[in-house]
Amino acid sequence: MPLLSTFIYILLFLLIFAFAMAAGAMLYAAHRLCPARFAGHIPDTLLLLGCKTKTSSIEKRIRTAADWLKKYPESICICSGGQGKDEDISEAEYMKNGLTAQGIDWKRLPMERNSTNTRENLALSHRVIASLGRSESIIIVTSAFHCYRAVFLGRREGLRCLALPAPNPKKNFLLFYVREIIAIWAMWLSELFSERHFLDTGS
Repeated sequence: MPLLSTFIYILLFLLIFAFAMAAGAMLYAAHRLCPARFAGHIPDTLLLLGCKTKTSSIEKRIRTAADWLKKYPESICICSGGQGKDEDISEAEYMKNGLTAQGIDWKRLPMERNSTNTRENLALSHRVIASLGRSESIIIVTSAFHCYRAVFLGRREGLRCLALPAPNPKKNFLLFYVREIIAIWAMWLSELFSERHFLDTGS
C-alpha cells in the first residue's frame, strides 16, 4: 500500500509539473511576445490562423486582426485555414469575408486554404509569404492560449514571429486550455525525439 501511495504522489506531482510548464509557456507567449513590447520595426505581415467557422473564437480573431489592420494600413493579412467537413467554406475565406465586412480592402488579404492544423498553417503560409516576396518577420494572430504553440512552430518553420493574442473563448475555455496543454507536450516530445533521432543517425 505505501508503494502505491508513493506512485500516486509521484504521478500527481508529474501531472502538476507538466501542467505548470505548459501553462507558463502559454502565458509567456500571450503577454511577452506581443508587438507592443518590442521597440523598432514592426512586421507588416499578419498571419491570421483559422479555427472552426461561426464560433466566438474565430470572430474574436477576426476582430483582433481588423483592429490591427486599421491601425497599420500598410500591413497585409494572410488568412490561413482549410475547410472542415462540417464547414460551408474554408476558414480562410470565412476570415477574409469577416475582415472585408469590417472595411478591410480584400487586396490586403491573401489566402492559404489548404491547411488542416497549426503546423500546416505555418508551413503553407510560409510559401505564400515567399511567393509575395514579403519579409519572414510576421505577427501571428490567434487565440491567447494558442500563441505559444503557433510561435514555436512558426520559428521552427524559419519565420521570425511575434504574437497578437485574440481574447480566449469563454465557452468551453477549460476544455480548450487542457487540450492545448496536451498539444504543447506532444509538440515538445515530438521535437525531442526527432532531435534525438537526428543525433543518433548523424544525418
